[in-house]
Amino acid sequence: MTDSAAALAATTAVPTAEELRAELDALFERVGRPLVITHRGTTLGSFPDNTVRAAIAALRSGTDVVEVDVIRSTDGEYYLFHNGYEGKHFAGAEDLRTLAAAEIDELSFCWQGERGTVRPTRLLDLLRALPEAWLNIDRSWFYWPELLDLLAEAGAARRVLLKSPPEPEALAALAAHPTPFLYYPIVTTPEQFAQVRSVPGLNLVGAEILAATSEDPYASPSAVAALAAEYPLVQVNALNLENGARLYLGHDDEKALLEGPEAGWGPLVRSGATAIQTDWPHLLREHLAQQGLRTGLSAPGL
Repeated sequence: MTDSAAALAATTAVPTAEELRAELDALFERVGRPLVITHRGTTLGSFPDNTVRAAIAALRSGTDVVEVDVIRSTDGEYYLFHNGYEGKHFAGAEDLRTLAAAEIDELSFCWQGERGTVRPTRLLDLLRALPEAWLNIDRSWFYWPELLDLLAEAGAARRVLLKSPPEPEALAALAAHPTPFLYYPIVTTPEQFAQVRSVPGLNLVGAEILAATSEDPYASPSAVAALAAEYPLVQVNALNLENGARLYLGHDDEKALLEGPEAGWGPLVRSGATAIQTDWPHLLREHLAQQGLRTGLSAPGL
């Protein structure tokens, strides 16, 4: 085999589960703990969420991983978007999932009450624009296994973290896929996590844990520690959602900004989690640096 043929085979070969976990381990080794995961990219000023420019902004703001959501057009093209936000972003446009790609491509995000110039981002365009960046693909499980095929063909498996609720159909599709994508479920109890762990064929690397009150199982530091002792990725959320849901005991971005970083993010850092999802990566990164958990800002993936 020639050198060029060997190189091509190396890029097209299906990675093993061990190889993909080694990539995640290398990320932790390079940037430290906890990882900063930015929710839908950095969405300040004229940068709408779930766009390539928001992803670039998040990376320049010091994030380690960019979280995105995915929808599919009626003719099979994948876009970054969280369905249900059409009214906010496109002034009442119909459900993007009912549109063809050509129709979605003609849309532009609203900004300051007017139609702007930024258009929806195709998933493949994001992968091509940021070939080194780590991505957490969240809402996408309803498109498995077809989306998994696209990610595998695009050579993205080494830098993609997949996440979903523990829905049996999604887990079965993921477990049956020939590419052992890095995966972690969204769970509220150790029993829920154990059910996911019992599914053969998953390349399970941890969990996103939710705890609204001190009575919830994952509010216990020992439960978090037990999970982190066995799996590298244990994520908590600092996000503030429109519905007011408490994702981790009320320790969140709003509290961090209004009362101080230690009030909002300090308990998350001390929780034992190895990743924190936020809408304010630059400020969280600064707080972690002050705690000796980060050096200066970097732009991994750019």
